Amino acid sequence: MENRYTAVDLFSGCGGLTLGIEAAGFDLRVAVENDPVAAETYRQNYPRTILIEKDICRVNPEEIKKALNGRKISLLVGCTPCQGFCSLTRKWRVEDPRNGLLLEMARLIRELVPNAVMMENVPGLASHGIEVFESFLRQLDSQGYYSQYRIVQMADYGVPQSRRRLVMLAGRGFVIPFPQPTHARQPEIDSSFKRWVSLRDAIGNMLDPITFSEAKRNGGPRKFNWHVVRDIQPQTKARLQAAVPGETWLKISERLRPNCHKGGYKGFTNVYGRMTWDQVAVTITGGSTTACKGRFGHPEPKRTTISVREAALIQTFPKSYKFATDQMDAVCEMIGNAVPPLFAKITGRQIKKSLDAHYGALARAS
Repeated sequence: MENRYTAVDLFSGCGGLTLGIEAAGFDLRVAVENDPVAAETYRQNYPRTILIEKDICRVNPEEIKKALNGRKISLLVGCTPCQGFCSLTRKWRVEDPRNGLLLEMARLIRELVPNAVMMENVPGLASHGIEVFESFLRQLDSQGYYSQYRIVQMADYGVPQSRRRLVMLAGRGFVIPFPQPTHARQPEIDSSFKRWVSLRDAIGNMLDPITFSEAKRNGGPRKFNWHVVRDIQPQTKARLQAAVPGETWLKISERLRPNCHKGGYKGFTNVYGRMTWDQVAVTITGGSTTACKGRFGHPEPKRTTISVREAALIQTFPKSYKFATDQMDAVCEMIGNAVPPLFAKITGRQIKKSLDAHYGALARAS
């Protein structure tokens, strides 16, 4: 069937989900993204995809249908903004206006009736956002979808970072099983599992980066493929140089710590830390090139943090992936918010197998 594997990506961001879903064999025809910087990055990487640059609350399903030109949607995917449900940020947000965007996804599912749905979010959606999430699941159930969700450790699928995310898969009239993990932190001797992919495997061959100020003086960060680190203050550099790879800032001498981390403070202990070569990286976030926002220090003492390109590689974007801006914070945010393309590819293949079986059953029944 000509339209068999047509897909649509809502909340597409810079295109992590799209990259993986297309690699799994889908033809991703239409995407929706509201942020102009992310939208331009998406366009540069997916010039064939029709991008609707609009707030999803204002997207009419007829726009998507028109862009599809009569094609039936086999798969609709979406990674809704998750900050309102994140355990690290929710204490500052009593009610985040983005919390309701999941129900906008439900609205479009109801109108577009795709055969399969994939949704990704932070684990907090199943606790802090349970009312919204249960409403979303009820709406899918009322439309005949068989949905299931899990909190997935993406390192178990070969992604070189510890990244726990809630993933929901739903088939209209059929079940989509989750793909089987392929990796483990410590595989049993007789197991077929591989060891988690290490930081060294992901970025061990990278040369030294340049600083953002150097990049700006010499043609801009895109000229250097965003292998760029932030300019940091001398005291921050001293803290990173004193940090022990894999340990918390509690190993740093108190005289080097910020004042807010002195006197017995035991708060966020991963800040000003270094990662280790032979373990997976920590979760890549929008702050992953900022020392005070997590354990994002490079393992080598001569280095400060990981670079923007290294953060993208840990997220499993290829080196050739374009980021269409010179704004460092914007690129880091796009990378941190993305679904790792490798995980999207693995899950997409599982969805495709389920669709094959579903379409085959329908053909036999007719």
